[in-house]
Parts: sequence; structure tokens; C-alpha cells
Amino acid sequence: MTDQSFENRVQQRLQELHDQQRFRAANVVQLLADGRCEIDGQAIINFGGNDYLGLAHEVGRVFREEAVTQVGATASALVAGRSQLHRDLENALAAFEATEAALLFPTGYAANLGVLTGLVEDGDAVFCDRDNHASIIDAARASAGKMLVYRRDRLAALQQSLAKRRHEFRNVFLVTDGVFSMDGTVAPLAELCDLAEQFDARVIVDEAHGTGVLGTHGRGACDLAGGNDGASVEDRVLLRVGTMSKAMGGLGGFAVSTQPVIDLLRNTARTQFYSTALPPAMCAAMLESLRIITSEPERRERVQQLTELAHNEIVARGLSTVPGGVTPIVPVIVPGEAAVMKASSGLREAGYFVPAIRTPTVRAGAERLRLSFGVHHSEEAVTSVLAAISDLTSGLAAGF
Repeated sequence: MTDQSFENRVQQRLQELHDQQRFRAANVVQLLADGRCEIDGQAIINFGGNDYLGLAHEVGRVFREEAVTQVGATASALVAGRSQLHRDLENALAAFEATEAALLFPTGYAANLGVLTGLVEDGDAVFCDRDNHASIIDAARASAGKMLVYRRDRLAALQQSLAKRRHEFRNVFLVTDGVFSMDGTVAPLAELCDLAEQFDARVIVDEAHGTGVLGTHGRGACDLAGGNDGASVEDRVLLRVGTMSKAMGGLGGFAVSTQPVIDLLRNTARTQFYSTALPPAMCAAMLESLRIITSEPERRERVQQLTELAHNEIVARGLSTVPGGVTPIVPVIVPGEAAVMKASSGLREAGYFVPAIRTPTVRAGAERLRLSFGVHHSEEAVTSVLAAISDLTSGLAAGF
């Protein structure tokens, strides 16, 4: 095969993406402190980010103050990159999550990749929800174990698969998003824990979109699920993965579990010890985020109020969504590549940034507008953007 054949393949793939209306170009977006963003010189209301608690700008002051003396860690955490701030943040995360220990990663993606490749060995199996985040799917594929896919709406089939195949594997891991990022729905965590206990398996939960937002303490979907007979879902799962890039307003990932599991990962998670540690200034900022999250529960209460308002408006306007959502991720289904792109473009012209989600992120026919709500949004902003969506989708249905 010649170099020219590769160049031809690149051009062919690009042309296919254009022909299928799936070519993606990155916008230059300037985030503003009031919940708006600026694109091409136009300030519009931002419904595309994950700054649920409005902390991204608020903790920036702490980052800037710490960055005056040092920006980068310049080394791996196992070499010379783990400062007192890194240790303080790991301890604070463990305390916040009510677990024995925590381990920092460069990103949430790196956390999922490091956790599964660091824990799963040859002869093990990873049962992965088909709608899990790409980082979990990539991690399951990259691990030494066998990856099997299940659907959370067909747990009876998962039970049958476990009953039939459990004997083939040494260790079995059931891995799921806590909140599914394109649906806004929550995983059936108690039921997964029941299956894990029935078949001697371990549950791992990615709390990326739940941390800071869901549950009595703001710890996420496991916190929200609670428990019964004195056994909480949080205690029943093996490990939880989180990110600091969404509700916490910063950057970085983490894993929380028992001390032995975290000690093992510190020595086996290659994405952790072969990456430069997080900037110390980011650790300082994330410590401030945790302080605010624990001391100001009214922030997540406000997010829940806006989420309920959005769902009520969707029902009132006859829009299509994914039922059962209790999170600030609220999709409006607009089937068809062209239709959802046109709706997103129309919203931008009307002063709203609402991203269009299409294949391969979601299945064909399930294209959607994905709205994310946060404390910086007003009730008027929520109702007005859904009114605009209703008008636009009605126009599209009429051939507009």
C-alpha cells in the first residue's frame, strides 16, 4: 500500500462524512460568567455546557492565585508531580465520597481507561451497558478481559447471560454510567447490585454527570439510589469514577474505593502514572469546588427545580424526550440528521446555543437537541428556549 492510497482514503472518508452530514467542525466558544457564551462575536444563552453549579468561573480566582507560583506539575504523580495540594484533594474527595481513598487522573476519560485496564485481567469479563460513555467502551475493549454488552432495559437478559456464562470467568465486572450523558436517565443501580451479589460480580459506576448534582449529599447517582436493609448502593459498588470537569467546574478525573483497590490502581493504572499530574493550581480550585458543593446544597436544589420546569414544559408543548429523566441533561428528540442540524442552527440564530447530537453518538433516528441546565439559567430562559424549539420543530414538520 502506498502513501498515496492513504491520502486517498483520508479524502474519501472526509467526503463520506460531508455527504452524510456528519462532518464536525469545532466552534471557537468564549464562555461568559452569566451562563452565556460568545460565538462569532454573538453572545447567546449557553445550553451546551456542563457547568451545572456555576462553579467554572467562581473557582477561577483560586486557580489564578495558586498559578502565580506554579502552573504545571511537570512530572508523574509517582515521580515528582504529587504535591501537598494533590494529596489534600485526594483526601477531600475520599471524605466527600464517604470512601476510604481516592486517586486522581488527568481526565475522566483517563480515569475510566486506567481503572478498567488496571483492574481487569485475562480471564475476567466486563459487562458494559451499550449506552455507556465512549471512555468506558474504549476501556473495556482495551482491558485484558472479555467485553460483553447488555441493555439496562433488559436486565432479565443480563441475568440469563450471567447465569449461563459466569462460570467461564474468574472475575466479572458490571460497568455502567450513573447518568447516561445523552439521555439524562439514571442507571438501575440497585438492580445491578442485586445481580452482582447473585453472581459474585463487582459493580463499577461512572458518576461523571452525577457528582455535585444528584443525591442527598451531591455524590451522584449512587447517592440518589439510597439503599435498603441498611445497605446503601454506594457501599455495594466496588468503585466509583468521577470527573471534576462538569459540576465541579475544573479539570481532572478521580476514582474512589477501598484503600487496597486504590493502592493497586496507583500501581497498575497506566493513564495515571504515565501522565503528568494535574496542575497544583487546579487541585486548589477543586478543593474550593468541594467546599462550595458541601456548604451550598441550594445550588443543586436550584438545578433540580429547573430540570422539573423543563420536563413540565416539554410535556405541555408536546415535545418528544426520553422518559424518566431526573438530571439537568434534557434531550428533545428531533429525528434525522438534517432536521436536528437545522433546528440547532435556528436556535443559534434565535440566541440559544443548543448542540445537535447525531450518529454515531446516538443511533440513527434518535437524533436530538441536548440541553444542559444550570444555576445560571433563569426560568424565563428555560421556558423561552423550549418555546423556540417547539416553534422550530413544528416548522420542520410542516416542511419549513
